[in-house]
Amino acid sequence: MRVLRRDDLPLAVRISGPDDTRPPVLLVHGMAGDHTTWRRFAAALRRSGRRVVSVDLRGHGRSGHADSYRLDDFRDDLRFVIDDLGVERFDLLGHSLGAHTALRLAIAEPGRVRRLILEEVPPMPRNDADVDEGIVVSAGLGERLRGVRDVVTNPYPFLRFDRSLPDQVGTQFQVPEPDWWDALPTVTAPTLIISGGRRSFLPPQHLQTLSEALPAGRFRVIDAGHSVHRDRPAEFETAATDFLHAK
Repeated sequence: MRVLRRDDLPLAVRISGPDDTRPPVLLVHGMAGDHTTWRRFAAALRRSGRRVVSVDLRGHGRSGHADSYRLDDFRDDLRFVIDDLGVERFDLLGHSLGAHTALRLAIAEPGRVRRLILEEVPPMPRNDADVDEGIVVSAGLGERLRGVRDVVTNPYPFLRFDRSLPDQVGTQFQVPEPDWWDALPTVTAPTLIISGGRRSFLPPQHLQTLSEALPAGRFRVIDAGHSVHRDRPAEFETAATDFLHAK
């Protein structure tokens, strides 16, 4: 692991795999996890000859805790990592909170993302009707995240994360952000959105709507619940690697 410092915030990064002429693959974990959630998938990428960069988001794993957990803070941390590593162009894959962070980065840096995979990505509400409907989760994301161990993908219960984080993040998903939706057409990279189907607390129809708002969006359902890469790893690996390696 390498630890990069963004001002006073340490950000843990694992870089693995061979030097490759292709862009590296940046992996971003979900709420309460860390880079180890990608262990199996990262190994598959390395076997295919890809270089892999896995991060611990602020407040997770070996990265530092912070006072602020704004969604744009996570995005800016990712941008700092790729800038510090001198990575100009990359493939990007995230799960849940990490997928939302990845999409925010792709909006901010559209020319740098070659291909984008978003597993179980929570969209922002467009308006109060979306909030009332539960576009993110039927019972409200903040309420669900307060029981974070029931919904996240952390298969390693000894991992540490900042317990103030779920409330801060969940609150933001209860505020309409139409500008976020208006910015989606700037993401020109081919994008695969993977839904965990009806077993997930994220309604699949809203993830499909999100894929349709992206210029090169594709949508796939793997009926596994919220943690597709953990609970259906072989199917996830096939879908993701086929998409990343397509010409």
